[in-house]
Amino acid sequence: MNLKTNIRRRLARLSVVCLVLLICSLQVQAAKWSFGVTADTQWSGTDPTGNNINSVAVNQIKACNQAFVSAHVDFVVQVGDLCNDGTTTALQTRLDANSALNTAAIPFYGLRGNHDDNSTAKTFFQSNYLPTSKPGATVAVASDGISYSVTHNNTKVVLLDILTEDSTTAMDAVTPWVASQVKASDHTQSFVFSHKTMLGQANKDNQFGGSNDANPTQQNNFMKALQDGGTRYVISGHDHLYHRSEVTSPDGTAKVEEIISGSDSSGYFTPGAPFSTREQPFAQQLRKTGYTIYSVDGPRVTGQYFGSTPLANGDVDPNTPFALLETFGYSTNGKQFIVASGGSLSAVQDTYGTTTMRLSGTNTSTVKTSDGRLVNKDINTGWTDRLAGFASDALTLWGVADVGSATSSFSFTLTMSYSGGDVYIARQNADGTWTRLTSTVNGDGTVSALVNSGGTYAVASVPEPGGVAVLGMGLISAAGLTRKRHK
Repeated sequence: MNLKTNIRRRLARLSVVCLVLLICSLQVQAAKWSFGVTADTQWSGTDPTGNNINSVAVNQIKACNQAFVSAHVDFVVQVGDLCNDGTTTALQTRLDANSALNTAAIPFYGLRGNHDDNSTAKTFFQSNYLPTSKPGATVAVASDGISYSVTHNNTKVVLLDILTEDSTTAMDAVTPWVASQVKASDHTQSFVFSHKTMLGQANKDNQFGGSNDANPTQQNNFMKALQDGGTRYVISGHDHLYHRSEVTSPDGTAKVEEIISGSDSSGYFTPGAPFSTREQPFAQQLRKTGYTIYSVDGPRVTGQYFGSTPLANGDVDPNTPFALLETFGYSTNGKQFIVASGGSLSAVQDTYGTTTMRLSGTNTSTVKTSDGRLVNKDINTGWTDRLAGFASDALTLWGVADVGSATSSFSFTLTMSYSGGDVYIARQNADGTWTRLTSTVNGDGTVSALVNSGGTYAVASVPEPGGVAVLGMGLISAAGLTRKRHK
């Protein structure tokens, strides 16, 4: 074989490899997807720009929507209080502010709040906001004619129209419907949205009544339905602050994580007593205009909360970028561990296939809520199958960083098992490549590294995986191609 023929054959093989990688990349883009969430958008302040009209925070809506368009989200959800005065003019203004979403063909799924709670607003909402089924998005409307669900990409979002304080009728009627929605076999991930909270921080009126412990039987039934259906997150608004916590039902049998979605309005609230002993706070951020993007990647869900400091009148400066303030998440093939301030990380242990992991160290973070409650660490694990060149499955770790920071205020040791060869722990970068960490090989078939952040980690073999293996790991990891979790 002459040199020219050999070169041509090598180039042909390289072209095939590149084509395979391109196809994998396209598949990944289709597999991993996201949706955006905004909170209350009522406007009641002064506005020198003249853009916030008809009691709607138009400037903040447009700023958030532009971020969603840039992030290429699949759809956007708003958790109520679409306007301040509940008029049809205001509700139409809220829709008109979605011009950027409409241009990008990004659906908007709205929800009424207590500021939109009147019969005229309900009629207008039913005619102009309720979506209809289309290819790729199946809509189901509850018997109340206004709560609804949308099933998209094997994921279901359920939006509840629960507004009236101290009314038990609405929750009693909608809970069986919610249970049927989240327990259905038409999805693997589900999210439930409601304007009012399960346990409020600034406002004490909630889904169940006028106080934290109103209608305990109703709370038990609702939280059990969600837990039994595999719903991890209940996402709400109403409080005009960002707050994330785990809520336990009054009878102690069910737990659901609540995410209060901040403020996109002229008002920003401060938490006030009483607070319930049935919640464990994970994160809190006050006085930020913000939004959250949730990415669904197979069994893995990642939430990213972005915020910007508002102007003195509560509006947002269009030239101020939103900063990433918190990343959190979970995986259906991983585990959750709640570690209190001062608590040991040694309980964080998990196994997937033949790979084991464990953390060691102490949660020395002393971050508190504005009212002085210590924040717990909500640490979650998730897994992706190993590829050639790696000596373990890939671990994704969420929940070690403090809100407002990409890293933890403390360092800890990550230990992972491996099979074969000289090894080290590597951390995956945003572009899919990997960074080698200073590692110690132990005598029990494990390797350890000192880290201070979440992310995706794997044990790599020496010599380092080649370019194709590294790129392939990034692609496959993003696709979330995982086997069923071993119990």
